[in-house]
Amino acid sequence: MRKLTTLLLLLPFFTTAQTLVGTSPTGRTALLEEFTALHCGNCPAAHAVANNLAAQFGDDLTIIGVHGGGLAVPSAGQPDFRTTDGAAMWSSFGVSFQPQGMVNRQGLQQANAWSNSVTGVLAQTSPVNIGVSSTYDAGAQQITVMVELYYTDAPTTGDDRIHVALTEDHIIGWQTDYVNGNHPAYDHRHALRDLVTPLAGDPVTAPAVGMLVQRTYTLPIDASWNIANASVVAFVGDVGGAIHQVRSVEADGGATTSVPVLASKTELGLAFPVPTSDKVSFTVEATGNVRSLQLQDATGRIVLNEPVLAEQTSVSLSLGSLPEGLYFASFAGGKARRVVLSR
Repeated sequence: MRKLTTLLLLLPFFTTAQTLVGTSPTGRTALLEEFTALHCGNCPAAHAVANNLAAQFGDDLTIIGVHGGGLAVPSAGQPDFRTTDGAAMWSSFGVSFQPQGMVNRQGLQQANAWSNSVTGVLAQTSPVNIGVSSTYDAGAQQITVMVELYYTDAPTTGDDRIHVALTEDHIIGWQTDYVNGNHPAYDHRHALRDLVTPLAGDPVTAPAVGMLVQRTYTLPIDASWNIANASVVAFVGDVGGAIHQVRSVEADGGATTSVPVLASKTELGLAFPVPTSDKVSFTVEATGNVRSLQLQDATGRIVLNEPVLAEQTSVSLSLGSLPEGLYFASFAGGKARRVVLSR
């Protein structure tokens, strides 16, 4: 399938307003590229690991399922998840069997290593923020993807690359399973449908602190794909492949941003700094009511409970007594914010 890519602009400093990306440093997010196949009988166990990690880490983890190899060849009536781009990825990354996966492109691993790798990535600060939006033109059967980058620090590896992919979720079809028995109607998740950018990515030359990058890409949508279940995955990494930041949005009209805007009075602003060594702060919206801000560890145990007064517009938590690790802060009914404690 032909891919169309349009460069809007690349500026060393702001001369146009950014709408999708903030300028404050943020933590890294994680990408798991899972190499799999529908006739791989050991793959469902790895799928379960990936799906559990997705439930645990939420928006901080994005997954792409890349089907390939001889076990990806479908039999009659079975879905064909093979793609030209997927085959190129298998070749480029030296994938010789499945299931395997890469977290932020830091080497192939078995499924039992993915959790530690994701946690390690989330404990780091990214030198660049990324925002992405996607719109779908049903008449033209085409998506238009906008990607924005803002560099809060200078990467140490030189040039960077932007990567954009299209995935589809909840595709029902055959899956071989050596443990639980074969599944004729298996729920396939996060399947790669196409790369919008070349395999090597779209170059970002000489990134520097304060640089804003804005790019627009278009991709025709195959009539056999369900756009309602499709997502756009955008990520940026260095030339060597290590990923700085990743975001995923709905292909038919989704957007994500790191601009700190409060969605409701039950939500916190983004944590700052990430990571932190002793104290973390959030913006909050005054509600007229006293609320309780809870901090939970990675197991869900409440480790701090901080009252927030009716007219407060910011709140800080002292974390000096807590061990290093990943935590989540939230008001009741609000979105949890990731807190990384590292000393």
